[in-house]
Amino acid sequence: MSKLVQNQAILAALEPMFQKADEEGLWFYHESKDAGEVWASPKYLRHMHEKGRLIWSPEHWELRSPMAYLKSLHRDAQAKIDEYNEMAERLGVPDILLLEKQNMTPDAEVA
Repeated sequence: MSKLVQNQAILAALEPMFQKADEEGLWFYHESKDAGEVWASPKYLRHMHEKGRLIWSPEHWELRSPMAYLKSLHRDAQAKIDEYNEMAERLGVPDILLLEKQNMTPDAEVA
């Protein structure tokens, strides 16, 4: 099977996942030793597919809430800030960093 035909088959097999992702506001998630963690919105993944990239069969993808990813980024950022503040305190640096937490609900109104 040629690479083009194989890619077309993979893209067709991904279509139900794209439909579900669009309907439910989910993102594509992949984790492997080689690629690490990959989070992709449906729009971004289609863009990458147009460039011939990230064309992986459905068994390599999970659909997940991007809000869970956002929360994990917040936890990671807070951990880095805590590490910085601990080191700054040891070195006598007076500046302390703070991370402001925003409302994590996707439907929150902007004031």
